[in-house]
Amino acid sequence: MGGRRIIYLLMIFAVAAPIIVGFSQRPSRLQSAERMYEVVESVRIEPGEVALVWLDFGPNTTAENEPQATVLLEHLFRRRIPVILLSQYQQSERFLESIPRKVAKRLEREMPGQHWRYGEAWINGGFRPGSGIFIQSMVSAPDLTKFLGRDVQGMPLTHYPNFASLGGVERVKLVGEITGLVGVFDNIIQFLQKDGYRPTIVHGCTSITIPEAYIFLDSGQLKGLLEGIAGAAWYSEVIKRAYPESDNKKLLVTNTSLGLAHLVLILLIVFGNVAPLMKKFRRGDG
Repeated sequence: MGGRRIIYLLMIFAVAAPIIVGFSQRPSRLQSAERMYEVVESVRIEPGEVALVWLDFGPNTTAENEPQATVLLEHLFRRRIPVILLSQYQQSERFLESIPRKVAKRLEREMPGQHWRYGEAWINGGFRPGSGIFIQSMVSAPDLTKFLGRDVQGMPLTHYPNFASLGGVERVKLVGEITGLVGVFDNIIQFLQKDGYRPTIVHGCTSITIPEAYIFLDSGQLKGLLEGIAGAAWYSEVIKRAYPESDNKKLLVTNTSLGLAHLVLILLIVFGNVAPLMKKFRRGDG
């Protein structure tokens, strides 16, 4: 069997083994995820105030962005903070629908008798073209309810009591952006603000864009950050401290699988560099 096939088999085993046996390890502590939890926990909502969460990712970054969106929405739902879901990216439309419903069903199984219904806990505002131009128009609109108009089902927002009379953008107490795209988060930072209003912004990004996100975190423009799937895993652990019945097993198994794959990759790199040296040593060349 060729060396390349052995490497592929090792990587497949490293990824699949924890998933098959359900093995998980406690994730590493990430302070940026803890900061994000504290920010969301500190939000105080009055009637007519909401959180605005942008899901701007497609199938190519689902492995990291979907767990981030799930834990953020879980926390907001547990705190009974009404959420408006929007997207600047057309391929995110199905996630705007599936993720909040999945979170709501899990919470309802965990707490029989309590409900997280569409139109009360969240609404799906859908994909909105225009990116920066749309955000600037939204910020300048005197009434978000009228500006957004209808949800993806075609129902006027005035039909839903929690979203019927929002007023201006100042009623948005928290902004979340979950994305793996380049430039999308920049639209939020640049345009979702105006004189006298700077929203509290939290962010979930893919591993490759973490260095860029740190710039905004260090400057204070960003108040909390989920760094790839590891950030989502630690955020779920922090949620579990406050809500012991929370089920984060699947996310921890996935994070463990990824960690094991990285470990195998590091060992293969070390072996690939050491083996030629050992071969030279045995021949007496070095």
